[in-house]
Amino acid sequence: MNSHDLTLSAMKGIPEKIPFNPFIMHLAASLANKDYNHHYCQNPEILVESQIKCANFFGIDHVNVSTDAYREASAWGVEIDWESHTPVSKRDIEISEFNSIEVPNLLENQRIMNRVNAVKHFSREVGGNQCIIGWIEAPFAEICCLFGLVNVLLQCKNQNWVENIKDLIERILPVQKEFANLQIEAGADIIGVGDSAISQIGPMRYEKCCLDATRDLFTNIQKNVPVLYHVCGDNDIVDKEGRDMIKLISSTGANIIDFDYQVDLKIAKQKCGSTNCIRGNSNTTVFGDLSYSPLDVVNEVSKTIESGKPGGQYMYALGCEVPWEPLDLAIRNLSIAKAITEKRGYYN
Repeated sequence: MNSHDLTLSAMKGIPEKIPFNPFIMHLAASLANKDYNHHYCQNPEILVESQIKCANFFGIDHVNVSTDAYREASAWGVEIDWESHTPVSKRDIEISEFNSIEVPNLLENQRIMNRVNAVKHFSREVGGNQCIIGWIEAPFAEICCLFGLVNVLLQCKNQNWVENIKDLIERILPVQKEFANLQIEAGADIIGVGDSAISQIGPMRYEKCCLDATRDLFTNIQKNVPVLYHVCGDNDIVDKEGRDMIKLISSTGANIIDFDYQVDLKIAKQKCGSTNCIRGNSNTTVFGDLSYSPLDVVNEVSKTIESGKPGGQYMYALGCEVPWEPLDLAIRNLSIAKAITEKRGYYN
């Protein structure tokens, strides 16, 4: 069974072994000795070559096109600051001005088409052998990219906050669907959907403002390919009314969910049941901090696999992006993770 088939089989039950699918962005560029912002993020051929090299080096069962959260935002007119360690917004769009901005033509936006072309290039190079993961932002994450997280959170203080947030999401949703569909047509096997800030709003606001649109987006994507839902932060929250963030995230129907390391993996598996495959969720700090020893990494990976493996529907990864600096440390620790996954990952 090749990497493509192994990854897809893990979504449905007990695979031959646990797929090794850590979330890689900066590390691929570092391993290939490419500048992240100016080369990896802006040249689809460099991205593809770097991802394939990294996947082959570590034995990773997928490749992905994720680089930053501002592809769709750039299409709406957000100017990108290339001088940080990763692309970010130079200036947020004013919410009051948003309705005056024309809906973007994605086919005319360079950053959008660079990602689509990266998927096409992957399809030519590794299609059918490695799983190709396209990428978009989730509805709440996208409005945060457009207007800034603080400005979106301030909207929640208004009397009509539910309507206000929903109105913003309603306007961006068709563009998100189109961006996903362009990548599917280009050859993506899975669409990753990043939701970096929902841990900041909690279960009540997530349920009232975001859940319906997120489900709608996923249903649209799932007409063609599975969805990987990447949720950052501590989402192991149950509010005083009994709203359970893990269960709400599960109820989106995402085929795969990335839970960050703050979430108890055993509890997440219990709450998600057979609804979702889970990818994750080793502690990124253990991988990126020089104070942790190789034995600490072995123990962290082993604990993660012990929690995630039973019953299948599990892929190994860290809770979020794999740390990339210093490079020697990143190579050492991810190599350990691969070795432990191979040792402990077989089901028979």
